Amino acid sequence: MERERRYGAEYMKHTFPHGNYSMNVPLGPIPDSTIEQMGLTDAAAFLRPYRRRIDAVAWSPHWYILIEFKIRDALEGIGRLQTYRDLAKRTPDLPEYRDQPLEAWLVTPWALDWIQIACHEANIKLVIDWQEWITGYVQERQNYYRAPYRAARAEKMRNRRLLGLE
Repeated sequence: MERERRYGAEYMKHTFPHGNYSMNVPLGPIPDSTIEQMGLTDAAAFLRPYRRRIDAVAWSPHWYILIEFKIRDALEGIGRLQTYRDLAKRTPDLPEYRDQPLEAWLVTPWALDWIQIACHEANIKLVIDWQEWITGYVQERQNYYRAPYRAARAEKMRNRRLLGLE
């Protein structure tokens, strides 16, 4: 999760250097009755923990982009973007949204052919963005499933229990 936040923050800073974006944006309708009681700002704050959040949105007067970042599970990003695109249309407090055409972007370091096809069929723009630090993360993930790493981790956990640290 933290790595995807870093990935997203670095991508947005590089791709939209002049701003006009927001990250971790809540999506979805807010009941009219709640808005009537509290006002839009307070109702949105009250319901924030219960609303879905998209990784980022970017805008101009002519377009609006919904962006999801996935380092490992691009398929999950496709499904989320399809839902988020529908929710965005019913989000009264979407930053700077003024009925611009909505685009959905999936940003990932790599994509297998079937992910590319799925994005195309779902009308989602696939953006491949490799950042150098991801190499270390990929190696770390690969090691997690190898016997020497598992043995070292088991030893570490055993030592923690012996020392009363867990």
